Order: sequence, then C-alpha cells, then structure tokens
Amino acid sequence: MIKVAARTLDFFDRQVVSLIIEKYGIEERDAIKKFLTSETYQMLVDVETEVYKMSPRIVFDMWESEIVTGNPRNSQYIR
Repeated sequence: MIKVAARTLDFFDRQVVSLIIEKYGIEERDAIKKFLTSETYQMLVDVETEVYKMSPRIVFDMWESEIVTGNPRNSQYIR
C-alpha cells in the first residue's frame, strides 16, 4: 500500500496546526488533537484523494469547513 511520506505529513501537521492556533487561539496540544482526529486529516493521509498535493491553507480551509458544516468537502476549494 502506498502511503503519504512522513515528511509531507509533518509539513502539513506543522502548517495547519499553526494556522488553527493563530486563528482560534487554542493550545497547541488541542489544535494537534483536533486536526489529527478530523476527517480532513484522514483525507490528507489517503493517497487516492491527493489532498497532500494541495497547499496547507487549502487543507486548513477544508478543516475549518468540517468544523463549521461537519464536512470538509464543503470547502470552497473542492466543491
């Protein structure tokens, strides 16, 4: 099974978590937990969705759409 490279996931983890902390002012540990347990993150690690090819800001928008609407697919970037 093909997996998204650990280096790529680390990059997204750092970038998206930073955006979450910046916008919502929550603790780093909570931001990490919210991101890693999200459907958005599951899409990121799934090579078939190719979310790992998008920018961290798009992935953040997907995560935020998931928080607001319950579905990361409601992001303006992937409708």
